[in-house]
Amino acid sequence: MNYFEYKEYEYVKTDKDGRKVLSVGIGPEKSCIFNCAICNLDKTKYQGEWHDFGPVDDSLALLKQKIEAEKPDLVELFGKGDILTYRHLCATIDFIHAQGLPVRMITNCYLLGIDGHMELASKCEEVVAGFCFTDDETFNKIHRPVPELNFTPAKQTESMVRFSHQYNGHFTLRVLLVKGFNDTNEKAADIKKVVDQVKYDVLWVGTWPKFTVSEERIAEIDRIIRA
Repeated sequence: MNYFEYKEYEYVKTDKDGRKVLSVGIGPEKSCIFNCAICNLDKTKYQGEWHDFGPVDDSLALLKQKIEAEKPDLVELFGKGDILTYRHLCATIDFIHAQGLPVRMITNCYLLGIDGHMELASKCEEVVAGFCFTDDETFNKIHRPVPELNFTPAKQTESMVRFSHQYNGHFTLRVLLVKGFNDTNEKAADIKKVVDQVKYDVLWVGTWPKFTVSEERIAEIDRIIRA
């Protein structure tokens, strides 16, 4: 059974540097460590550190056909939720590498520096990871983590920093602004304290689809974070 997705608006796009990118969604249902109240992908069906959607052989066979037909320069992996919870991520990355192609992973920042997950992320030539909140109240209110896993924004920062300082690939750090929750100057200053600890290649400050911050305000907060 194939459960990889190739969405038309993502399918074989071209990067700004001219590379042809095959974007592949490898999770058929939402699996994530969080169940965010503001997520545009609806509720998390499988909440925890790992989930197995079943055998991956058929999906990889079709992926090989797509690669042979489209001849991309890079394969980009994303998921419904957090791709680092996917049990067959290692096999998928290794399979793409066996086709002679680099891998870009799209994820959030929490699991990046946690044993087991960090090794998977580090296998990718590029990692794009985002985070939003630095205070406990907002973090818990919006992300709604499973209490027994003891997730906190402080542990998230530690995870990001740990990953970034041992990673040898290209790391894009995304700061996602959510209107009414982390778009004040005070919150921006707190975000800056986190960003300053992380070793990244590219910093991108943007906004959340459902709670968008204006372009002008994004630019102001961007300047605060980079100062």
